[in-house]
Parts: sequence; structure tokens; C-alpha cells
Amino acid sequence: MGKKSTTVRIGLLGATVALLVGCFGTQGARTVQLPETKDVPREKWSDAMHVLTAMGISGQRDVPIELVGAVDGASPAGGSGTVLGDAGLNAVSFASPPSGLSGGAAAGIGLGLMLLGGSSDPARATQIVAWVPYDQVSSPEDASALALQKVEEARRKSFSGALSKLGMQTGRYPDGHSRAYASPADIYAERPIPFGDAAAVSPSFLQSPVSYGPIFIRHNQFTLDAYKNDMTASEAMLVASRHLPEWIYIYHPGQRLRKNSIPAAIFNQGRALYFVGK
Repeated sequence: MGKKSTTVRIGLLGATVALLVGCFGTQGARTVQLPETKDVPREKWSDAMHVLTAMGISGQRDVPIELVGAVDGASPAGGSGTVLGDAGLNAVSFASPPSGLSGGAAAGIGLGLMLLGGSSDPARATQIVAWVPYDQVSSPEDASALALQKVEEARRKSFSGALSKLGMQTGRYPDGHSRAYASPADIYAERPIPFGDAAAVSPSFLQSPVSYGPIFIRHNQFTLDAYKNDMTASEAMLVASRHLPEWIYIYHPGQRLRKNSIPAAIFNQGRALYFVGK
């Protein structure tokens, strides 16, 4: 079922955004300012934002639920910052509306939420993150090994075609983090800082009260797996998430395309959580 999509842009003048967005839609481009996460009460955050924050990743923003159905009537935004542009794009067909949001409401606001920009940081990279239950392992090292094992098993169960043969690693920091490696030599050797934290109280969305995490599965291979199996990367992540335990989450920052732009989302056990506030 087709849905109208939106794009999130960072650091561009409002007039520039309107010009770029207008190239992709038949209607005039309209933009509205998206509030910074720190300025939004936590009870208004989307489920996706709660998970992303627990990962220790910032930079994404929710579309407030109050904007549902109001985007087309908004005034063009001036100045710089993050803006929501009505690009008239289509979201991916497999994506279901956010929890608690009707299909009509989702269509009214669009699901093409993504971060765009040239800088490399965790919010602009796909992330696989685990909080391993305390009662399943006996150390941070065991937790890291189990998380990687579960991801590899999910890949084998999810795809009937060939899989990428490149290796994945676990680490304390996400892909794109400036402190992921301890030294230039470690960067050269592709030896990220390992996860070594003691077990701690789990985020509220997890079943286990105590866990090891967040543990990051670095250099994930979903993009190559998707290519080898004639799928989009987001489709591959959604499918793989069905075979992962509830304590592993996948974040995808989204991707703007001329058609069927990919919405930023967090995948967990076959669910797609979008950055649309409550």
C-alpha cells in the first residue's frame, strides 16, 4: 500500500531544501521545523527514539504526532536546521504504520524519515545492538560472543541465497563513532575496543531486568546480503529481525531515493518502529 514519504535534512537553508524537494514532487514543497529531542518530553518520544537513545546514539528526530495531516498546510521554513519536507515520495511497501498510528494518519504524515548529510557518525550508519540477558552468559566477553552468534544464525535462517563472506565484529562503540578504536594501529588492524562493561539495569523496553549492553555488532553485512538475495537493505533487516531474540535491535537511518525512499526505522522481531512521536 503506497504511503506519502517525508525527508529529514540537516544543516541546509530552508530555501535550499524547498528547491531540492520540489524536484521530486508534483506539489509545492512545504517544510516545518522539527523539534530537537531534548526539547520534547520523553512521554512524547516514539518507541524508536527510546531505543535509539538507549543505544547512546543521538542525531535523529521524531516527527510530532501533532503534525499528522498538517504538513501540506505548513508554511515554508526559513533559516537553517532540521526541517521536514513534503517530497511526495513513496515509503517502502512492506513498512507497516507506527504502533498506535492508523494507516490514514501514517499516510498523512509520511514515513520517509531519514538523516541526510556527508558527515560520518553513528546516527547515519546502520547499527545492530544487543543487550544480552544477565542469566544467559557469565561475562562481557561471553555476551559479545553470544550476540554475534545470534546475528550470524539469523542471517543463515533469513536468506536462501548467498551471504556476504566478510566478517563482523563486536565492540563497545557503534559504527561511525570517533572513539571506536584505541589507536591508529587498531584502526589499521580493524580491532575495535571490545565491550567490557559489567551487567547493568536494562532499558525499560527489554524483558530481562539486568543485561550486558549495549553491545554493537560492527561492520554488519545486511547490505551485501540484501544485494545477493535481491532485496533492499531494509527488507533484509526486517526479515532477519524475525529470527533474532527480543534483546537485539537493528537501526537503519533511511535512504532517500527518487522512488520508494527508505524510512528511518528500528527493527525488532519482525516489527518496524518509526520515528513518529506519540
